[in-house]
Amino acid sequence: MGIANVACGVLGGTPCTGVLVRTAVNVSSGGTHKASQFINAVVVLTMVLVLMPVFAYIPMAAIAAILITSSCRLIPKKIMAQYWTLDKANLGILIFTCAACIFIDGAMGLLIGAMVCLLRNAVQ
Repeated sequence: MGIANVACGVLGGTPCTGVLVRTAVNVSSGGTHKASQFINAVVVLTMVLVLMPVFAYIPMAAIAAILITSSCRLIPKKIMAQYWTLDKANLGILIFTCAACIFIDGAMGLLIGAMVCLLRNAVQ
């Protein structure tokens, strides 16, 4: 997976896993060039190869807390506030998509949300 992520970074693609959190870190850090994805992939590969024996001792509860915190930081609070005042239907679709991603599957949730949004726009 690390090698695939390095290849994606070299070619300007998106890493094949952990995309949302790592992309959010890149964007918040000001990384806009494809080299930022490459550097990210090299760091992840290095961590996997070198630090994996150490990570084996981290309790799963601590890892879960880190993942939950990272996920909560991805919530688009400003966009949700705008939708609350301008278009509550879009806010509903956003919340529905988020719930589907959490309770069903990330990719399936995005597909369901995209289809609901597409159907809403088709009706309009």
